[in-house]
Amino acid sequence: MKRFFFTFAVVAITGSLHAQDIQVNRQNKTIAVTADESTTAYAEVAVLAIGYHNYGPSQVPVFRENVAAAERVTKALLDAKIPKANIETDKLRLARTEIDEKWTPDMKKERQFVAEQSWHVTVSATDAQTVVDLAVKAGANEIDDVEWNVVDPVALQARASGAALAKARSIADQMAKGLGTKLGELVYASNRALVPKMWRGETVNTEATILAPPPPPPKLTLFPQKVKSDATVFAVFSIE
Repeated sequence: MKRFFFTFAVVAITGSLHAQDIQVNRQNKTIAVTADESTTAYAEVAVLAIGYHNYGPSQVPVFRENVAAAERVTKALLDAKIPKANIETDKLRLARTEIDEKWTPDMKKERQFVAEQSWHVTVSATDAQTVVDLAVKAGANEIDDVEWNVVDPVALQARASGAALAKARSIADQMAKGLGTKLGELVYASNRALVPKMWRGETVNTEATILAPPPPPPKLTLFPQKVKSDATVFAVFSIE
């Protein structure tokens, strides 16, 4: 929802707007506008949540099985030419199981301990489905939500901010005309938006697939989401 604020000659007080010392008085006539805008782009980056968990009756065998499975999964990822910097350990857990009363006696006996490992794997959006297929084929038994993004989220946010400022100027211009005056220069502007996540150290190829062909069916189908960036701009314009 848009919010509009304006000041003009009949205002006889002196004040300040936001952190800037913008004087509002008869000699300094202004119009202030707050405008929201969004912009979208096709996903270029996918962050996959991949993991493996297993149960067992005793601690050491459970951990050994988990480590062996983890080695198979990570080897498959590295063999697919995914850089090590793009594979990050997210969770590592070895614990006594909280028994579920719905389990059968045999299940309770065989599930005394649980081990878990999971990773965040950053790849290009076009490679996401192939990577998931490779990981599952290698033994991964946990796939969580995919985080979609663009290579340069700062640029996407800048586009949203520019669009919001343009909207603010258009609104202010219409307000000025309604007051029988003319819109002047931009005096002050601020942008309220989330700080975009930067991809530190990752190498993401968005132009060509570098991975091995996917395994035979059954095959998972991923549909990349569009990435959205929101911006709210507060702008103050002078009027003549």
